[in-house]
Amino acid sequence: MGSSSLRSPEFRRPPALPVSCCHGALLGILVLLALPAAWGQCQAPRQLPFAMPTKLIDKDEFPIGTSLKYKCRPGYYSRIFSITCQKNSFWSIPEGNCKRKTCGTLAELVNGKMEIDKDMQFGSTVHYFCNDGYRLIGQSSATCVISGNSVIWDNDPPTCESIPCGPPPAIANGDFISSNREYFPYGTVVTYRCNLGDRRMKFELVGSPSIYCTSKDNQVGIWSGPPPQCIIPNKCTPPEVENAFRISEKKSLFSLDETVQFRCQHGFVMKGPSTVQCQAQNKWGPELPSCSRICQPPPKILHGKHTPSHRNYFSPGQEVSYICEPGYDLRGAASLRCMPQGDWSPAAPRCAVKSCADFLDQLPNGRVLFPLNFQLGAKVSFICEEGFRLKGSSASHCVLVGMKTLWNSSVPVCEQIFCPNPPAILNGKHTGTSLKDIPYGKEISYMCDAHPAKGMIFSLIGKSTIHCTSDSQGNGVWSGPAPRCELSGPSGQCTFPHVLEGSACLGETSIFL
Repeated sequence: MGSSSLRSPEFRRPPALPVSCCHGALLGILVLLALPAAWGQCQAPRQLPFAMPTKLIDKDEFPIGTSLKYKCRPGYYSRIFSITCQKNSFWSIPEGNCKRKTCGTLAELVNGKMEIDKDMQFGSTVHYFCNDGYRLIGQSSATCVISGNSVIWDNDPPTCESIPCGPPPAIANGDFISSNREYFPYGTVVTYRCNLGDRRMKFELVGSPSIYCTSKDNQVGIWSGPPPQCIIPNKCTPPEVENAFRISEKKSLFSLDETVQFRCQHGFVMKGPSTVQCQAQNKWGPELPSCSRICQPPPKILHGKHTPSHRNYFSPGQEVSYICEPGYDLRGAASLRCMPQGDWSPAAPRCAVKSCADFLDQLPNGRVLFPLNFQLGAKVSFICEEGFRLKGSSASHCVLVGMKTLWNSSVPVCEQIFCPNPPAILNGKHTGTSLKDIPYGKEISYMCDAHPAKGMIFSLIGKSTIHCTSDSQGNGVWSGPAPRCELSGPSGQCTFPHVLEGSACLGETSIFL
């Protein structure tokens, strides 16, 4: 089975126990019997990267001599082998039982090279690289992977394609020489020559006569530098500035030290000198100006303004800042920049009205009426339930205090309405208590006294009940006047006469025979 073996996981050799007496020896034997390793066991084997058990391992420990069958994983040549739990609690591992399968041989990469990680077997990766002047068409790597019962390269080999350049730049009064005027692969060199002029116009080549096709990223071909110029010595060709026009004399050639003046087109602003001078080798100095598109005044915003605000136009790179009126917050960018295209970036901000914090307070025995929003000027109203009166402000407004928005009033209180004691009546009584405060809505009844022993009978004149209500100020009042009790005597007796617009003085007797 081989000499190598796999140590059982979590295996610990039993500690040596000192035996000083019979009791000590007995204790040592009991401890050894309690240890699984003392009996010669192996714990469950660890997972193997190249093979798997043929049956599910559902035990944690195995006795010495136990054999477990394994089969090679996909990507390896199929084979069945066994590992055995040995006396030293190691699992044996036969070496060389699972060998990796091999992918097919790869063809050489023309105009490039391959780098293989290890070998051509399962799990290995090959990397492709192109030579200078060539670009990779396809995948830059391939890995030997499983495909059914076999292994294959997961990507087809790439190709290395020559990097081409576009046609070389044309020059005035000259041309280039090349073996091929349509195809310019990497490394192609082109050479420029000037046209043959007459005696008055003899051209001279200024600059490097040759440029070559190269690449910075091994993907796109570029020319190594600018082409030369064909010029007449001590002469300058007319300078050109984009979005500008010359206001000086129009000529086909300018002599040394002659000047040309430029002016930008409408909607553009000049950067650099407006006048340039002809110098040697067809150069203009100190440098040609540029004309950049100007920006119109930036957008206006409601309840806000920008600074500076007095300019009619702005040059590229200049900025404006926005601020809002008191009571408004700026939403968006605080500053805008004039861009070379003549527009402003980013978008203009806006001024949003400030808002107060959410009104979270409650009104016991009443209701809070909320507006649609809590913006500056918003009003929250308070209404008490029936039987209660408002003590405090009936509304709270969202106001501006300095730079902050606050509610200007606190929540009021709804106090219960009470009425005073109901009025007493002569020769009668009511059902109310003797307490001073009678709650809102309380109803009391009146009744007349009865004196049958004295032969007197009283009748109730008016409504027999009144209830506690309130006036327009929220004070507790009774719903009406109290009734009265009048004597209604037996037959043969008269009640006290009533005299219109007068009075009678007959003593205190109210019954007459």
